[in-house]
Amino acid sequence: MSDITHDPNRMRYSYFENGIEAYLTYERPSEGHVHITHTIVPGPLGGRGLGKRLVQAAMQDVIASGETVSSSCWFASALIEKVPEWSAVQA
Repeated sequence: MSDITHDPNRMRYSYFENGIEAYLTYERPSEGHVHITHTIVPGPLGGRGLGKRLVQAAMQDVIASGETVSSSCWFASALIEKVPEWSAVQA
């Protein structure tokens, strides 16, 4: 997943291709907690599983750091519910 970058200052995971960005944004409402707000994959990058890969990158970091997660993004929420390892860290 080295093509997905994480910018903790902007609270954003990104994937770039041909000048187009797919991204996931989040907030940190409290210490030890990540709240996913949006997962955006523009049309030209759609249909290749990039949204899932963005959520996966974020969730790997959440789990590795021992944090909890919540989401107001319908896409991320649906994926988190489907993966037992991810749903186990929901707040």
